[in-house]
Amino acid sequence: MKRGVVWGARIAAAAMAWSAQAAIAADDTATATWKTRIAQLAQPAADEVVMTAVGDAIWTHKISTSPDVGLRSLFEVMRAADIAFLNHEQVLADSGYPTAKEIAKADPSIVDELTWAGVDMVSIANNHLMDFGPSGMETTLKTLDKAGIKYSGAGFTPAQAYQPAVVEKKGLKVALVAVMVSPTLNIGTAATEASPGVAWVRGATVRQPDGKVVIAPWDSDLRLMEDTIKAARKTADLVAVSMHIHWGGLADIDAGKQLVTRAAVDAGADIILGHGPHVVNGIEFYKGKPIVYSAGNFAFQFPPGAYEYFPQSLKVVQSMSNVTQPPFYEAVMLRMILSAKGEIRRMELLPVGLSPAGDPYLESGEKADAVLARVQALSKPLGTGIKREDWYAVVEPPKAGQRRK
Repeated sequence: MKRGVVWGARIAAAAMAWSAQAAIAADDTATATWKTRIAQLAQPAADEVVMTAVGDAIWTHKISTSPDVGLRSLFEVMRAADIAFLNHEQVLADSGYPTAKEIAKADPSIVDELTWAGVDMVSIANNHLMDFGPSGMETTLKTLDKAGIKYSGAGFTPAQAYQPAVVEKKGLKVALVAVMVSPTLNIGTAATEASPGVAWVRGATVRQPDGKVVIAPWDSDLRLMEDTIKAARKTADLVAVSMHIHWGGLADIDAGKQLVTRAAVDAGADIILGHGPHVVNGIEFYKGKPIVYSAGNFAFQFPPGAYEYFPQSLKVVQSMSNVTQPPFYEAVMLRMILSAKGEIRRMELLPVGLSPAGDPYLESGEKADAVLARVQALSKPLGTGIKREDWYAVVEPPKAGQRRK
């Protein structure tokens, strides 16, 4: 009897050891596979700069210690870039009073995750930066400053809110101008001479002669955005404009959205980095400049427990946190190769998925196909081709005769 017990224990131990070895082998295989895939991405010349850009990041818990191979591979790409951008859609605060809405807040220590990820510049022009009022905004700015992460889009005055973030790598100077584009006054706070807030391009509902209703921007806000871009254009090699777009349908590109994005290009923007709908949108070229309307969610870590005192907000969070709704859990990472003069020579789209906890990772297989197919379908009406290259895709500008005007 004792001998049977001993042998049973030995067999169990051997099974556990075999299982552990199999797990390690599987992980090693997956890691090798992703290293091969990443090596397929275009490599820059010595004088070229690589820039990555992703969408909305509501990043509330630590993921830097995750063993997930797809997640680690994603951040390997981001850290390898010379410049990495994301929309920092949350307030960093450890005290204060929240507003009565869905809250996107993280402890200031989460900034360590951003530095681990290699993030260089962020937009803070969005509807969540003021979730904990002026004190929360101030803590956020101080935390980003201490971490050395450049930001644009909010401040104590309009001049500070519109101040571009500037990053220089290999002699290439990139300026980021960040604005929030929204028609509703209860979705954020605009910076004024009397109160802090975000750089905000507000809108009004306008009926066109054909009867179609669109949202058009306030002239004063549009002019301020344009003047900021023109000033940045004088000193920067590349001007990127981040737009947190909160009007129109989730994936619809109407005349109102085009009016604002194209005005930015007319003022001197080289690329529009859009986000806000929390789903992927199409890509358009206007006067040869790419307009990425939305890259989708990058991190979507909404802890439902934080909304127990906000029942209406909890319903919204629970709805958007439903993993059975693929659009909210599909995204892309934009990887660009820039010339020494700021010309965008290549644009790659890397498919991204999000776990049920809202953590990002590089996608492959059928799920990657679905993500890239969505971008293709949404970009085609805008005149832009998305060409598959194995597991990722490349953005193809329209030919001269096909370019939308």
